[in-house]
Amino acid sequence: MLINARGFAASEAINCEVGDMAMRKRFPAAGLLPETHSSERRTLAWRYAAPVLAFICFFICSNKTYARQASEPAREINWHAMGSTPCAWSPPVLDARGAIDSEATIRILKAKGLSCYGALIWRQREHGSVAFDWGSFKQFVAAAAPAGIDVWAILIPPSEGGDSPPFNRDYVRWMQELAKLSLRYPNLRGVNIDDYLSGTSKKTFTPAYTCNLYHAKQAINPKLQFAPTLYDLDRPLAEQYGGCVDGVWLWWTNLDMTTGLASWLENTRLAVQGRFPIYSGIYGHGSSWHRAAPKPGVLRGSLETACRYARGAIIWQMPLSPPNPLLQVARSFGVGGSSPAAGRCGRMATRP
Repeated sequence: MLINARGFAASEAINCEVGDMAMRKRFPAAGLLPETHSSERRTLAWRYAAPVLAFICFFICSNKTYARQASEPAREINWHAMGSTPCAWSPPVLDARGAIDSEATIRILKAKGLSCYGALIWRQREHGSVAFDWGSFKQFVAAAAPAGIDVWAILIPPSEGGDSPPFNRDYVRWMQELAKLSLRYPNLRGVNIDDYLSGTSKKTFTPAYTCNLYHAKQAINPKLQFAPTLYDLDRPLAEQYGGCVDGVWLWWTNLDMTTGLASWLENTRLAVQGRFPIYSGIYGHGSSWHRAAPKPGVLRGSLETACRYARGAIIWQMPLSPPNPLLQVARSFGVGGSSPAAGRCGRMATRP
């Protein structure tokens, strides 16, 4: 690596030297002055000519560098990978036997105008419902494809056990298998790993390991998006991880009000500087620090802000079974809904 760098520097120095010589031939007035001029005048002339030549040399060499960079393949980031309606990360509907009823889940999503679903792959119970295992997840993706429902796979991080069967903490294998599945079912739009840099997960998800995950799916299907969960994002973090994620799910944890959400999203986008899209996570259920679910007015205001300032919105754990006033709020943001952002969530945002 060092040898290559030295060789590159040497070659660029030679190229710049050749450029310098060419400039002297083209503009002799900036080069050696006639012998009739005094040595003082020659020195004065070079004092002004040298910076000009240095700038020209820098410009030539810089252009070569930029040309090389421009020839590299562009990253395939889908800024609207969450679709045009809020994405429901909700427990699936169960049948009379307690098994996941994919068809019933899809029917409710379609009836509410929602075209995106976050499917949690986990062997444990959460909020009284069964999460998907690998087999039921693949069945759901297949059933969702003809219905026009996009699906995101959600994996459990090490800080929560890392027990998403069957590959558990082998996240590279997860990326490979999900990328293969997405080639068969393009409605499998992306992969999320929850609580990515929270607690003990930081030790696993280093920038280097994150790039391993990213390249594992890129080698199979670059169109599959990787967007982990974060709760805060500043410029240093964006610089560390920005080259190996296709976006982030950024969660707003205030279930009582929306004040500050717009400026928080806007400031985060400025910190990211257009490296990748930000999707806004909104709570549709109580949490460990806030037992009660958000009020319908709070959910509505949060979704309006998320759809305007982020590239899409995810609603966490909103029950799909009626009666549920929060489900009616989500319906207003679905296709044909009453909200100004209906069917346009994320498409109202402009890139910084």
